[in-house]
Amino acid sequence: MKPRTIRRRGGFTLIELMIVVSIIGVLASIAIPKFAQLLRKSQKGTTKGNLGALRSVLSIYYADNEGLSPSCAYATNSSVLTDSFLPKYTSKIPDSNPSTYHAATNRVMCHTAITPTGCTHDGYGWIYNGATPTNQQLHGSLFVACYHTDTKGSQWRVY
Repeated sequence: MKPRTIRRRGGFTLIELMIVVSIIGVLASIAIPKFAQLLRKSQKGTTKGNLGALRSVLSIYYADNEGLSPSCAYATNSSVLTDSFLPKYTSKIPDSNPSTYHAATNRVMCHTAITPTGCTHDGYGWIYNGATPTNQQLHGSLFVACYHTDTKGSQWRVY
């Protein structure tokens, strides 16, 4: 008579599976915050690029109009840039989406209380200084309307 051999079933033990799950959990706890930071970095790049594009359009408008920037009255949702720039200088006013605190918007606020460090209004999209007298240095300046910080700790309104 032949001795019976015990066949071992293939598969993983519970301990092996628990070790694999715990390793996956540790890797996820490291990777997920990095991906969240990448979202903020992409929003930062997009908003800074859009701000640069709008400022370039504003400079071209300024040159075409013999040193005059668009003027406007104080308004929280002004159409001054849309009326002045579309369709000759750009196809649309780009969105301002500096952080996860505000929804993306291409709204323009025409304001007078703008300093070289920006404006205190938050979440309006863009802040345009077209309401001060045209002989002042900041007439025609454009800022991001957000006082939250970017990924490096700088406030958006100072860009």
